[in-house]
Amino acid sequence: MISALWTGISGLAAQQTALDNESNNIANVNTVGYKASRVTFADLMYQDSIGKGSSVTSAEKQFTQGSLNITGASYDVALNGDGFFVVTNTNTKGTSESYYTRAGNFRMGENGTLQDANGYEVQGWALSAIEPSSDVISTNSNLSYFTDIFTQIAGNQIVQFSNRIETYATKTSDYTESAKSDASELSGSGIKTQATKISDIEALITNYNKALASYASDPEQQSSPSIAQSTLIDFPDGTSSLMDSEGDQVYVYINGNKITQSYQSVTATAEFKAEMDAAGITTFGTTTDEEYNVLASKVATYKALSDEISNITGLKAYTVDGSNNPSTSNVDVLNGQIKIDSLIPGTSFKIGDVSELAGETETLGTSSTLTLNVEGSGEFAVESAMEALKKAVAGQQQDVFEEEDILSDDNGNAITFAVGDTISYTLNGITITSDNTLTSYEDAMNDLITKINADASLQVEVEAKNINGELVIQSQKTGVEFYGILEFTDDSAAQSYVKDKNLDLSGNTGAGAEFMQIISSIDQTSSKTSLQLKLDTLGLTDSSFGEFSVDSNGLITMKQDGVEYAVGQIAIAQFTNNIGLEAIGDNLYAKTRDSGEPIYTVNNDNGTSMESETLELSTADLSESLVNLMVFQRAFEANAKSITTADEILQTLINLKR
Repeated sequence: MISALWTGISGLAAQQTALDNESNNIANVNTVGYKASRVTFADLMYQDSIGKGSSVTSAEKQFTQGSLNITGASYDVALNGDGFFVVTNTNTKGTSESYYTRAGNFRMGENGTLQDANGYEVQGWALSAIEPSSDVISTNSNLSYFTDIFTQIAGNQIVQFSNRIETYATKTSDYTESAKSDASELSGSGIKTQATKISDIEALITNYNKALASYASDPEQQSSPSIAQSTLIDFPDGTSSLMDSEGDQVYVYINGNKITQSYQSVTATAEFKAEMDAAGITTFGTTTDEEYNVLASKVATYKALSDEISNITGLKAYTVDGSNNPSTSNVDVLNGQIKIDSLIPGTSFKIGDVSELAGETETLGTSSTLTLNVEGSGEFAVESAMEALKKAVAGQQQDVFEEEDILSDDNGNAITFAVGDTISYTLNGITITSDNTLTSYEDAMNDLITKINADASLQVEVEAKNINGELVIQSQKTGVEFYGILEFTDDSAAQSYVKDKNLDLSGNTGAGAEFMQIISSIDQTSSKTSLQLKLDTLGLTDSSFGEFSVDSNGLITMKQDGVEYAVGQIAIAQFTNNIGLEAIGDNLYAKTRDSGEPIYTVNNDNGTSMESETLELSTADLSESLVNLMVFQRAFEANAKSITTADEILQTLINLKR
């Protein structure tokens, strides 16, 4: 009888445990990511072939896949397959413990990190620190992250490598507002209108994004830079050209389109005549004014055609000297050669007929390729496209000084240049002065230009040019401003005058806008850590928040003002024995000796995916649990009955003795 009592008690205890387990399953039927537990029974030891009852051998979590419920909440993430999110709890002593969970109801914490409902920080591969000197290309030395002045998106691409993820984000300020037409006084030097500068940038943006897309499709491909085409077109030189009257013209076919320039009738100046005589093109005293005018008109016609070509989207044309270097010298221009450069590296253009039409007589010119177009690949092609875009967006500062502005006193009275007078230019504490023995302003200007370009310190900062008689100081660096001081010294009056650049003629070779490219990276071989989401904390923008999104591999992106940044990747931990994990409450598990150490794979390439805006529901089945409750209740009552029966028999035996 005593044995029957203990057997019944063991049954009561086992069924009570089963009831407790099933009650817990029912209580967590709506708990996110909850895994139902199952109780396993075993019989106890035997004596004389009769067992001594039952016991619970285990209450195991059943790690089956729960149903996925689309919530629409951006921070909700569900795991589809085997694995766990990893979270850490940092205590007041600064140490942290890692736990594992299937509950993906996340949020952004006050410190900007991705956290679970308990405030524990989700772990993964975080964005590497932005290094301004290597990761940021900016035309504004004071800025290394995007601010509200960068209103235009020029490019955005996430590139997935075998063990890292890079984000290319490129923005500009409003180049449509800052772009200005180049001064017509600089004709022949590649001048462009405002509209063409804008269309150039838009074409370059398309080219840049094409290079980015190609790079992203195969980031491990061999890289090579793109090279821009350069072609020389050659008309009959001015001395043999038959053009001499209105109605005559020169033309060239570019990409099948005929670019025509009519004869530009101009009157030769005294300076032009002297230049022609000095070069031996004419014979002083025998050349008529009409002949000088024809030569000057030919020069004007070639420059005008150069300007027409420059206003074709993606092209820039210059009149050149005998070495194919840009030159607006009348003697050089009279050679009839124009160099055409593609602004878009990797994009070719085709030259057709080159011809001069004088009356009924047509004289063919020639064309020759100076630099072949090469379409690059990979990272170097992206870099080539980016540099071309940056140059068009930001351009180079171009300060222009006119002769009449320089040769005047503070009251605007004209000063005649004489021997002893000089022009000097000061930049970065370095002063260059023209020779004081020269007899003309033009000689002094050209001497100053030669000395500026020969100075080892200045030549890396600026380039000086004589463009159609204008003194032009141009920055050598895209988007970098300089502040030079030009002075004219009147030797006879022992007086120096500081000269301002001509604001109407000065400007920028590009649109004069700001440009910035940021390349950020996630190293998937680095140690896992908390995931920062605030874009200002990450050094990407001056504004914190964006639209949170997660892809199937756990890659987190934040989208702000149309630009998508990859800021981290949620890690998935897997175990050789999930059942060995210890459930500690709050939807968390702790690793044990039985579970083994967590296993991670690069890019979470482990057969498990993540579903954004989705939560995994509890695997507790309410109907099954209710049936189990009834079964366990009946078993409990039956065990109780065996105890009461044994107790009654025991009482009967005791009464018999009495």
